[in-house]
Amino acid sequence: MADRRQIPWSSALDGKTGKAYWRSLAELLETPELREAAAQALPGGDGDAGAVSRRSWLKLLGASMALAGVSGCNAKPADKIVPYVTTPPEVTPGILRYYATSLELDGFATGILVENHEGRPTKVEGNPEHPASLGSTGVHEQASVLGLYDQHRARAARRGAAPAAWEAFVEQFGGARDDRGAGLRFVLRPTGSPLTLDLIGRIQERHPAARFTFHAPARSRDAARGAELAFGAPLQAQYDFRTADVILALDADFLASMPFSVRYARQFAERRRIGSPTGTMSRLYVVEPGLSPTGSIADHRLRRRPSEVPALAAAIAAELLLAEGARPGSIPAEALGALDPPRARVSAEDRPFVQALARDLARGAAASVVVVGERQPPPVHAIAHLMNTALRNDRAAWATAGTLITAGGAEQELAALADEIRRGAVDTLVILENNVAYTAPADIEFARLLRGVRSRVYLGLYEDETAARCDWFVPAAHDLEAWGDARAYDGTISLIQPLIEPLFQGRTASEVLTVFAGEPRRSARELLREAWRARRGGADFDAFWEEALRRGLVEGTAAPRESAALRPDGVAAAAAALGQLAAAAPAPADTLEVAFSAGANVHDGRFANNPWLLELPDPITKLTWDNAALLSPETARALGVETEDMVDVELRGRTISMPVLVAPGHADGTVSLQLGYGRSGAESIAAGVGVDAYRLRTSDAPFFAAGASVRKRPGEKHRLALTQTHWSLHGRPIALSVPLAVYREHPDFTEALKGPQPSLLPAVVTAPGVPLGQWAMTIDLTICTGCSACVVACQAENNVLVVGKDEVLKSREMHWLRIDTYYSGDPRDPGVVHQPMLCQHCEKAPCEYVCPVNATTHSPDGLNEMTYNRCVGTRFCSNNCPYKVRRFNWFDYTELHAYNDGLARLQRNPDVTVRERGVMEKCTYCVQRIRRVEIAARVEQREIRPGEVVTACQQACPTRAIQFGSLSHQETEMVAWRGEPRSYAVLHDQGTRPRTMYLARINNENPELVKP
Repeated sequence: MADRRQIPWSSALDGKTGKAYWRSLAELLETPELREAAAQALPGGDGDAGAVSRRSWLKLLGASMALAGVSGCNAKPADKIVPYVTTPPEVTPGILRYYATSLELDGFATGILVENHEGRPTKVEGNPEHPASLGSTGVHEQASVLGLYDQHRARAARRGAAPAAWEAFVEQFGGARDDRGAGLRFVLRPTGSPLTLDLIGRIQERHPAARFTFHAPARSRDAARGAELAFGAPLQAQYDFRTADVILALDADFLASMPFSVRYARQFAERRRIGSPTGTMSRLYVVEPGLSPTGSIADHRLRRRPSEVPALAAAIAAELLLAEGARPGSIPAEALGALDPPRARVSAEDRPFVQALARDLARGAAASVVVVGERQPPPVHAIAHLMNTALRNDRAAWATAGTLITAGGAEQELAALADEIRRGAVDTLVILENNVAYTAPADIEFARLLRGVRSRVYLGLYEDETAARCDWFVPAAHDLEAWGDARAYDGTISLIQPLIEPLFQGRTASEVLTVFAGEPRRSARELLREAWRARRGGADFDAFWEEALRRGLVEGTAAPRESAALRPDGVAAAAAALGQLAAAAPAPADTLEVAFSAGANVHDGRFANNPWLLELPDPITKLTWDNAALLSPETARALGVETEDMVDVELRGRTISMPVLVAPGHADGTVSLQLGYGRSGAESIAAGVGVDAYRLRTSDAPFFAAGASVRKRPGEKHRLALTQTHWSLHGRPIALSVPLAVYREHPDFTEALKGPQPSLLPAVVTAPGVPLGQWAMTIDLTICTGCSACVVACQAENNVLVVGKDEVLKSREMHWLRIDTYYSGDPRDPGVVHQPMLCQHCEKAPCEYVCPVNATTHSPDGLNEMTYNRCVGTRFCSNNCPYKVRRFNWFDYTELHAYNDGLARLQRNPDVTVRERGVMEKCTYCVQRIRRVEIAARVEQREIRPGEVVTACQQACPTRAIQFGSLSHQETEMVAWRGEPRSYAVLHDQGTRPRTMYLARINNENPELVKP
């Protein structure tokens, strides 16, 4: 049989147009070889892992119950944390407790609730009261609980190679300095923490010459610089997409990767979801180099190189302001004159898009909004502020003061710090939870420079690349072990409280800063409480403190709106800068541009040791356990490369080797590289996963750069673990999508895909005298962004194990819920539909009547149940399932992979059975949550309330695309959605009568841009 990787795909692209859906370029080929490759079965071997001794287990159990009232030999008094909801006075086994806290990413806090089983954190949910989460979460919040139990975390402080005590650290660095801190430097993550700001102030009082650097490789300050250009102050743009009818996203993935994206996704969905054919919905335009979750849900998308976005932004602004007559306040016309040349230079291909978009923005006026991504330069951000001001959309877009703290005149850039180290001006460098040796731009050579500093202190979760170059290492407390405070993107102050005592004697950044402030003897909790007492004060402080901890935030602390006016000189400068960019000679067709972005799952690399995130398919490419050089079909054809070919990517004299992944919808002439892979620290799970793209990144071009070359390495291949080709559409109506105009004209277009079907099976009869609810789910494809938060939430709730790259290559991943992504039309610029696929809980389930041991059965309340201790592994049920949503345990994956064992066992949900080798498993509609609510209702002698049962996927979903409940609760959204004309059942012709129904995706296309 021919090797499937050797089969050319490019010839299959010719003539592939129309509305037929496909899931990958490989599927377009539809060769028998590819189908056979996707149907591989038995693995080649087994493996085993070390077991945890009884003594070790008891030690870990004791540590985990420290906050649950278990006393031990530690003389330190127990810190009291406040439960989010009313709970029994003592811990009762089986009774869940929830605590409010926050997780900080790149300086911005997201409020969460953490589920506790007898003092052991097991699951993260969004905090409904917190503005950043609104009760939902993203993939990083869901996976954070596994990071807590990562057995590769650093376990002890050291000085050099020798273990060291905290007291020794305090003794060495807690004293006064003779140089007023002239040689003392700090590197921190960006943060909005009032406590950290206070401690920096105390350090400056003691060491006035000390300097501070805030470093976040995945974030840019260009947005603040653009606001300073437009308004004269580094303001922070804020948006409310509930009021936006027309949205333009310029290289901005605001639904998935920008700060506040969980909130923005909820707001966007509220205006996007259409309840009937006569309803209205927002329209989304996106300009970006590669498909993102935001771009995948757009009505109109233009794929362009990152360097081409500024000229397009100038042309759109010129069309809006000069042709459509939108007026930006007091800005004189001559200040806008520089925008006219870019409009004249727009290509014939782009001109219809620019003109139709400008007219649509002008029609929407106050209900229109322009959003710019962080990797675009400051003039693009300034022009976006100009357009939003001209549209007078102060309900949809406004500005606040920046919510991240600064060190004032004592703050410096990373490049300036590197120059000081080269000059020998730094004798003590303190790096706090920032793996700067790995993430710093390549031209700075920070990893090499570190060796030249006499005293190097690093606080980190792992013995990573930076730890290996520092003589003092202090293990950091995980976010779920720490006390602190932070700010959400809108400025809301969020409190951080621990869910468990530090497993490895970790310290917080505030505790380390306190040492240099000369106050080392206080705990993180004491620091936080005293700082807030000084800030808040009052006789009622104790009540305030308890309430703030209970809710996880301080009410009324969001940043107020700033009534800033546009600066004519700043606008003119931005317009002139964009005009110069547009006037520059276009790049030759054979010139490649590199676009850098944070990894969708591993972010900047800090989550690279989390196996949940490594095995989570990328929301667009479906790549797991790797990163790759993404190329468009046309660029790959020109370079003579195919998916899985190894290539050398060279940029400015630096070269990395990595595999190619040909990506539909990608901009021509652009190579997209995800950061955060190719780790070389002590994180053994991350070791050997992917390639380090930071090695190509420079300080003058951190997000995109021209002048790259890609050369194929003859004969070299690298297998990519893609889940994209595991389930194919085969021409059947599975994921449906129609324009809004078609829906209005033919609202019954799904009528043939629902309703009763002839069947030889007997009707399901509910047992007499059992008034049970009939459970069901409805999913709206119009507002599903494919973000995969639901997938990780299901994994955390239901003890779904990680199988590793080799098993994924054999289609053996264990996720109970997957996100199928389907493409339609031209592969160069396809339409996209995301479809969450899980067990459909069919009323006439094909799996049930083929099981020889009655392991899969139907419950009286409509669930397709799986009895694990009956299953003998025949897999008849999986073979007979038309949806292919059943998962078989080929191995005991706890023994096969060490990352499923050890401390990871502490994360397991005790309400869910851990499955053994040879057992089939699948989605249960979170039956443990159903039964818990049923028991509570029975104890209280009442009926189950509408909305009382919430599945893990439903609870995590930022857009609320997933709704669950009982069919008897007619007032719920789940039931109401099923009555909409666009509802349908997947594979309705099979007669399975699934309890999971879908709503077809509706696109709100601009009639001016619809191709005949």
